[in-house]
Amino acid sequence: MPPTRRAILHHPITRLVTGLALTLGIGLLAMFATQSLLSRTSLAQSDKDPIAGTVFAILVFVIYVNLYQRYEKRPVTELSTRHLFRYLAGGILLGSGLAAIVALIQYLKHVLTINGTRSFLPLLPNLWNTFVNSIIAETLIIGIFFRLMEEWLGSWLALLILAIVFFTLHITAPGATIISAIAVSMHAAFLLGPTYIYTRSLWVPIAIHFAWDFSCAALFGASVNGYTMENSLLDTAINGPDLLTGGDFGPQGSIQAAVLCLITGFIFLNLSRRHKRIIPPSFQNRP
Repeated sequence: MPPTRRAILHHPITRLVTGLALTLGIGLLAMFATQSLLSRTSLAQSDKDPIAGTVFAILVFVIYVNLYQRYEKRPVTELSTRHLFRYLAGGILLGSGLAAIVALIQYLKHVLTINGTRSFLPLLPNLWNTFVNSIIAETLIIGIFFRLMEEWLGSWLALLILAIVFFTLHITAPGATIISAIAVSMHAAFLLGPTYIYTRSLWVPIAIHFAWDFSCAALFGASVNGYTMENSLLDTAINGPDLLTGGDFGPQGSIQAAVLCLITGFIFLNLSRRHKRIIPPSFQNRP
């Protein structure tokens, strides 16, 4: 193969577009096919969605591992099961801990009111749904988009681009404010991105994403990007300024979430710098 063609074929952008096209294309087709088959059954919709979502997640996982193992001729260590429990446990503790601090601030500011508690058992199906959605989202966002942008432009520029992309996507959403869009971009670029840089494992951002969403929606009864879970563990009422509630985006769009993500990101980026895990741009050392 001519050097120019080979360079184009193996450029990070080519691998990024190829990965997104295959994972999303095949995954979505399989999910829609599964939903079509399930529509002919007597299963409740609440049972159909987790099945279709699981099919999507499995395919995204399998396609990612097999594609980049062959395309990049390397072991896909970012989804290795080595230290899996440690990475999942650490990510869950961090994600749920940050969500709890955000909720505590709302409670102390009289924005969140707790009226009572409910049973945890009805939440178990949502536990799986949230985990499945986290696998899909972080494999696509961090595993494909951020990882390959980082390989090309380096860690710092990749984080900046990730923040800009998330800000742009969310500032145009209904009910968005400057603060909520910044907060959401902080969540991606200063929490999920830096934890991946330091650990080089996708299981950590997957676990953080899962723990954050499940804690906010299922435990504290808050909205997550406009979605509110019924029968959360705590029967709560959240009313107050968007600055503290996050408005339509929920706690993720609040000022306290933005500050916490920023602090956490700086900690992990500092650790990454000290352990030499920051990646320079691919063109930096070229003559």
